[in-house]
Amino acid sequence: MRALRDLPAARAVLLVAATSLFMVLVAWATLIGPDEVFTGPGRIDRPAPTQTRTCLPLEVVTGADGTTTEEVPDNPRGLPLCEQPAGGEDRSDPPPRSDAPLWLQVLAWVFLLAVLAGVLAAAVLVVRLARDRSGPRRRERREAVEFTTLDEPDRLVEAITEDAAEQDAVLGTGDPRNAIVAAWLRFEVQGASAGVGRRSWETSSEYALRILDLVSADSGAVTRLADLYREARFSQHPITEDHRSRALEALATIRRSLEVRT
Repeated sequence: MRALRDLPAARAVLLVAATSLFMVLVAWATLIGPDEVFTGPGRIDRPAPTQTRTCLPLEVVTGADGTTTEEVPDNPRGLPLCEQPAGGEDRSDPPPRSDAPLWLQVLAWVFLLAVLAGVLAAAVLVVRLARDRSGPRRRERREAVEFTTLDEPDRLVEAITEDAAEQDAVLGTGDPRNAIVAAWLRFEVQGASAGVGRRSWETSSEYALRILDLVSADSGAVTRLADLYREARFSQHPITEDHRSRALEALATIRRSLEVRT
């Protein structure tokens, strides 16, 4: 629900859906008639209202031979005789109810189906908007990973080459553990100087690996140097000159693969 409150489009869709539902109810009432809407199926018989008689009806008397005659009944009030309607029609019966024309019924059903389809489409749209709203970070990360400018690899190769002497000096001096860690972190400095920034969700190792992947560095040498970096940073056992030598060899192999690219 919070996602729906943050989306003006979702609120507009919900408003349209509510309006469509109201139109469905109106069309349904039009189709079946107001009597059915308010009273439901069937006919409700209501008692005839009591009226004060203003005329005296004739009495129909059937004779022994089956003939009928009309006689004037007693008339103590002196009321005038009632006139019979022509053709023997009974004015007390209500006129027959006429149904809606067939074309109007068909039009109403088509309208109902169209509105229902619109409501369903609106509901699907709301669900999609809510789902897209709930995962913007994942979509942003995917788009960021897939987007790379064409000149980034060339700029990175140039930055790594220009920083080669400083990186060798860092790796060749001091304690082997600290030297290997500092040499690996130089890839971050090289990436920043080339204008390839570190993304907010990347770790230090992920950033360095992305830089080396962009320049198509030798994958075997990159793996060896990355393993030495993790061992030097996170292990408790001693890091020796042999580790330093393997790191220098892996770094040299990486640079040779960059020269092939250039």
